[in-house]
Amino acid sequence: MNIDLENIFDECMIFKDKIKNQSLKDCCENILLDYKEKLINKPATTSSHHYFKGGLLYHIYCVTRNAIAIMELYPNLNVDSDLVIFGALLHDIGKTKNYTDWHDKSEYEHNGSQLLGHSYEGTHIVENYLSEYKINEEFKNQALHMIGSHMNEFSDYGTLVLPKMLEVIIINFADKIDATLEPAHDIINQVKNGEKYKICNASRDYYKSLNPEYK
Repeated sequence: MNIDLENIFDECMIFKDKIKNQSLKDCCENILLDYKEKLINKPATTSSHHYFKGGLLYHIYCVTRNAIAIMELYPNLNVDSDLVIFGALLHDIGKTKNYTDWHDKSEYEHNGSQLLGHSYEGTHIVENYLSEYKINEEFKNQALHMIGSHMNEFSDYGTLVLPKMLEVIIINFADKIDATLEPAHDIINQVKNGEKYKICNASRDYYKSLNPEYK
């Protein structure tokens, strides 16, 4: 996929500037800068969505963009946008420890990443950074909840604790939208109208529209 990753990183930094809480903003900035090279060189997964060099960074950008759009669509929810943006930008930071760099393919870095999972790895990374800031302990736990619970289910790739805040549910929806739709565009463009197709490891087939006005 032809993506200007430096520009995408700059866009993520612009999203970061929307965070009003100075501690969260500074923490997010430091993590993104420190992990920039890893984000640019790793895929988001080893087989399904965003399976290309820089896929991890691009996925993080897309999830943050989606999360902000969801908040704008439902302004009356009055959720904490700082937590949503902070969590969206860092939700998959743990994958920098999970996967090898992209060289035509990528795989799990080591057994530890499979035993612990990216939700734990990410929470651990962010907690270490947040410990450098004067921040209320309970609020810090809420920020960490955005990382550890963004998957919304218990599984090999899942959550540490089921979501207990609306902010993390927004991140989860934004994540699912991108993870589901990103691998579909190449597949659906190769399928004829009315034919069946499958997206990655989905448990069912999908059908392409037969609408004569659909090109």
